[in-house]
Amino acid sequence: MGNPQLESFLVKAKADPALLQSLQACPNLDAVAALGLGLGYSFSNVDLVRHQAEATLRLGEEDLAAVAADVQLQGHLWLIHIVWA
Repeated sequence: MGNPQLESFLVKAKADPALLQSLQACPNLDAVAALGLGLGYSFSNVDLVRHQAEATLRLGEEDLAAVAADVQLQGHLWLIHIVWA
């Protein structure tokens, strides 16, 4: 189960173009968590990774193929671009 604070933050971000722009400017997940905290939402960088992993698992084959086409590898780590919209 996800963090309800993170879920609320993401709903707000999707409805607020200025906040969405601020999210896109964040250099890392720690900055996203700090942005959320500044707005009264409590979640961690780990909550963000968990949310993204769970969302990825819900994608269908076609959407997964599109995501996989954009994945870069750095050693054994996958580098993916998070789209906030």
